[in-house]
Amino acid sequence: MKDIIMKRFNKSSIALTLLLSLPVANTYAALPLTAEESNNLIPYKEISVTGSYLQAQNAADDISKAADEAGAKYYHITGIEQPATGTSTDRAIVYADIYLSNAPIAVSKDEATHNGIVLYPRSKALYYLPFEIVKFKGSYNNTSEIMDSASKIAAEKNAYAFYVYSITADDVKNNEQEIDVALYKKDAPVRDFIISKAIAGQDAYEITSDAFKVMKPYQTIVFHGTFNNTSEISAAAQKYAIANDAHFYYVKEVSANRADTAQTVYVNLYK
Repeated sequence: MKDIIMKRFNKSSIALTLLLSLPVANTYAALPLTAEESNNLIPYKEISVTGSYLQAQNAADDISKAADEAGAKYYHITGIEQPATGTSTDRAIVYADIYLSNAPIAVSKDEATHNGIVLYPRSKALYYLPFEIVKFKGSYNNTSEIMDSASKIAAEKNAYAFYVYSITADDVKNNEQEIDVALYKKDAPVRDFIISKAIAGQDAYEITSDAFKVMKPYQTIVFHGTFNNTSEISAAAQKYAIANDAHFYYVKEVSANRADTAQTVYVNLYK
């Protein structure tokens, strides 16, 4: 991924660190990413522009400006769509994903340990079924202190691994937080309501159609793009699920637009 990004931006002398972490202010408009470059990045959100565009790339300048105004550093055009009504045959809506300068990269992380207990990365924590979820409260100065307390609870419960599911402010005045920590056995079973796939780098999982019938989503999102198959739709939906901090997702509906125009995708999000 680093080699791809560096090759792409060598001519304009934009360092890789700008994309990954540095919030450097400049006067340049947002820059385009190829499909390959955007593949492992998590989008900030979707934007669109409407104008007289015969092709999606004709809207690049307008997309770049809109992305820049939204505080993004990069964009990737995902599709073009003819409006339902209009006065011109070249009137079109062009959609794009936009990315911040520190857009998170979807890569797997090495496992760490705390007090001898494995700290599962999010990908494994969501993939496997915990044997217990414990709630506790306390006043903590940083996440390191929270991890220390969570791992000690895991050790007391004879857990092989743990994952801190959520941290919420329970008493703001006294700086007290409420923490949910999931505990796992070494041979923990895979959750039976997700579509099984390789867990490396997966920070949100697609649920089955049976689970969709009984699980209640906390949000439904919409995005657009041109897709060749359901696998591409699912991959895009997963990125948007991660961007919205969802644990699981389900592609509820996909519009049947004509070839080479943007499809509208509706996705349910779950914790």
